[in-house]
Amino acid sequence: MRTMKKLMVVASLVFAFGCGKKGMDGKLDELAGIKDKMCECKDKACTEKVHEDYITWKKGNSKDEKPNKDQMDKFEQLRAGMNLCRHKVEGDAGGADSAPPAPGATPPAAPTETK
Repeated sequence: MRTMKKLMVVASLVFAFGCGKKGMDGKLDELAGIKDKMCECKDKACTEKVHEDYITWKKGNSKDEKPNKDQMDKFEQLRAGMNLCRHKVEGDAGGADSAPPAPGATPPAAPTETK
């Protein structure tokens, strides 16, 4: 099961980062807005709608550009924060993969693909 979660994270990252017209930092700013919306939700219907926005955001990104370490760290923190907010509203405590890093903690290393 752990391997499946890792594969899902890697797949999310492949879809999540692309430069487009706004550049990668602009796309991360969009993701921050989605995370903020998720954290404002008070019911499951809201979290489901915002999650659909997140899926649309991921699909709208190019696979061509690779994020740098700072961008990858920011993505991981935003994704983890969004998942934490979603699980709180939906009544799920979430797992270790959904908790954001502790303040001042070093974010986890970016996953790498093996060939």
